[in-house]
Amino acid sequence: MRRDLLSLDKANAEQVARHLVMVMNLLGEDPTAALAHARAARERAGRVGVVRETAGIAAYTAGEWQEALGELRTARRLTGSNALLPLIADSERGLGRPDRAIDLARSAEGRALTGEEATEMLIVESGARLDLGEPEKAVVTLQAANLKPGQTGDGPARLFYAYATALLAAGRRDDAVTWFMNAASADIEDITDAEDRLVELADGVDLVEPGVDEQTAPAPVISEPAEARRAAPAPTETTEPADERPAASAPTEILESADEVQAEPVREVSEKSAEAEVGSSASESAEESDADGGVEQVEAETPTPEPVVASLASGYDALLLDLDGTVFAGAEALPGAVEALATVGVPAYYVTNNASRRAPDVAAHLTELGFEAVADQVVTSAQAAARMLGQQLRPGSRALVVGTDGLAQEVREVGIGVTRSADDRPDAVIQGHSPTTDWAILSEAVLAINNGALWVACNIDPTLPSERGFLIGNGSMVAAVANATGKTPLVAGKPAAPLMADAIERSASTHPLVVGDRLDTDIEGAVTVGVDSAVVLTGVTTASHLLVAIPEQRPTYVVDDLRGLLSAPDTARIGEQPGWTVVVERRENEISVDVSAAPDAVDAALLPALAAATWSALDAQGGNESESDVVVTITTSDDRVRGLLDALGVR
Repeated sequence: MRRDLLSLDKANAEQVARHLVMVMNLLGEDPTAALAHARAARERAGRVGVVRETAGIAAYTAGEWQEALGELRTARRLTGSNALLPLIADSERGLGRPDRAIDLARSAEGRALTGEEATEMLIVESGARLDLGEPEKAVVTLQAANLKPGQTGDGPARLFYAYATALLAAGRRDDAVTWFMNAASADIEDITDAEDRLVELADGVDLVEPGVDEQTAPAPVISEPAEARRAAPAPTETTEPADERPAASAPTEILESADEVQAEPVREVSEKSAEAEVGSSASESAEESDADGGVEQVEAETPTPEPVVASLASGYDALLLDLDGTVFAGAEALPGAVEALATVGVPAYYVTNNASRRAPDVAAHLTELGFEAVADQVVTSAQAAARMLGQQLRPGSRALVVGTDGLAQEVREVGIGVTRSADDRPDAVIQGHSPTTDWAILSEAVLAINNGALWVACNIDPTLPSERGFLIGNGSMVAAVANATGKTPLVAGKPAAPLMADAIERSASTHPLVVGDRLDTDIEGAVTVGVDSAVVLTGVTTASHLLVAIPEQRPTYVVDDLRGLLSAPDTARIGEQPGWTVVVERRENEISVDVSAAPDAVDAALLPALAAATWSALDAQGGNESESDVVVTITTSDDRVRGLLDALGVR
């Protein structure tokens, strides 16, 4: 750990080390306090792998699943080690996504694990199988582990306990008793409640713990005292065994006759999942006892669920959200944004071109405004630019920083020294937004670049939205340096690929949706990396801008604000819309669009329909024309349509 902290300055390394020691001291007795120390270490050394790993373990132990997932993924990326995969998979279970946990376990990396990590992954996969109502598969999964009785220690105790739990869920009560006994014998540190389970089985009591509401039972992996926990998925030595009490909305296995023991439910369904409404009825399975006292399981018919209209966001596994003009404007959250993101049910990551603040500061600002956010959900152009420097320069090189102290710290954390003077002969110049940037520091940048320094710009946004309007942005400052040097910088932020690629990697997404207010950064950035996008009309882009967007700046959807993420996707998707008739006439340098609506036409579908028709006409004119090249005229004889166009600002 000392070696890993060498990239920090001595004083900072000392502080980080002290926080890490406190994490380990407090983890078993006060997970919340341990997590606070882990967060403090992360704020000082967010690019150090062992720090992010410690933060991930602390968040996991405290039951902060989303934070744990982000930290552990980051640690894995920084260290290149797959040893954290079991913890990552178990965090997916904690978030109610057992299918993702199974995918990780069955992946090439998951299968390549060896030793204790391999066993832990099998325990997690078995728990995920139980979450999905597949007890027999859970049993088979654990049979690949070393189930040799007579072993002692935390690892065997957790393994035997998990196997007993799976056997019980599968209806094999006698076998389950045997393996709870093996778990109790192996558990010399009393990390499981195997002995209590044996007493319950012997007394024939209900195995769902008293006081637990079956409709709101906690997720499969929770932070509780060891004696109250059920299942064993706990992938590290520093983590207690976790709970295996899934929600009662899933099928219940009847193991004995009516006066015998009833096993607990074996599947956890996220409260936000559409499956939750269906699963509760499935738990009403019937039972029939045979002459020998055995039980024949009879599955009740599951009622056909009511059709559920999916929201726009539900078709994606992550939202990559711009900040200024999309989520907030300066010190104010935009209307409906807090409520929409709290309801949407899809992991949100905040991707900002603004390089003036570090991720923990951005997360704190979001929290102050009412959003739920942690530092690892924030991806900044400062991080992406510093990473570019780390890839371009040798360790120990020096960069002249034009920007805030936060940007300077990001540079230090990739092993690059920092200066503010061209006299130090820096190897590179990194330029990000700062409200204090002045002639003097821009002149230092010009001197260094003219002396051959590599030049990296965090972003080239010409303006910065605020509650007062549009302020001067980093791109305008970059333009001044470019004009003075005749050079062009490498760009990290949107629409360039590095920041978008970092965000996709951070979210571990395979099908993300980019959401932003700027066509030339957010939407073009999505097009650059080949993913879907939605433009909101709360920032820079207006309806008129959208109608004449060039091909590389065309979004998949358009919505008024973030509340549109909860709407039906077809209504927001740019294309032909039911009930809307759009007639286009093309003349030289002019396009005339006449629009009318049927009585059942959806108001929100007007702009998507108009945009699709206008883009088609622009492309037929030759493509890539800008607003100044072609005049587009919208006409209508429908008073309803005229009112909607006026509301959109389209005259």
